[in-house]
Amino acid sequence: MIMKQKIKALIFDVGGVLFLPKDNGKEKHLLSSFEEACLLLKNFGVDTSESFKNLRDIYMKSSRGDISKEETLNLMSKELKIPSEKLENLFEKVYSENTVENKNLYDYVIGLKNKGYKIGILSTQFHLSKGVLIPEKYYKNFNALEISCDDKLRKPDRKAFKLIIQRLGIRAEESIFVDDKQENLDVAKNLGMETALFENNKQFFSILKNCL
Repeated sequence: MIMKQKIKALIFDVGGVLFLPKDNGKEKHLLSSFEEACLLLKNFGVDTSESFKNLRDIYMKSSRGDISKEETLNLMSKELKIPSEKLENLFEKVYSENTVENKNLYDYVIGLKNKGYKIGILSTQFHLSKGVLIPEKYYKNFNALEISCDDKLRKPDRKAFKLIIQRLGIRAEESIFVDDKQENLDVAKNLGMETALFENNKQFFSILKNCL
């Protein structure tokens, strides 16, 4: 049971929470699986099947911030034999055409900020998904963000959770962490954060109604 009187901040995942797949009926989708994002490149005439293992290795390095956006593009373009500028545009299309912002949730979150709560983002992104899934308004309207490819910390690393808590200027027990993956919620809970598993807006709003 979340202790409502102590909550000062809410921290949100992006993929599967603030952004949703347009085909929300699939268990695996591009917001939970890089493989699905690669498969969608086929719609643009790009077959990633032979090079997927290497692409996934590059993706992991990129999402951890081990390599820059330029290095990500250079390495992937060599694997796929596609100019880096074209590849960047293709990934932008894949993410923008197959995802949709959860606007009802976003508006609700901004409403919480207006009521005095701090709001933050803790998200795993690689350099070629961030442009679509972390829009500029998030930097403007959220109090703090931890984006894996920028901060070189990737969930479920405990340091990623500690960093967003530090940036919000709160204690772990004063926050609610919202994610659609139980493994990430388990880490947050072990650090003393309150947690909420996101399944859909109706279910999530019901949880918050009882604790804020």
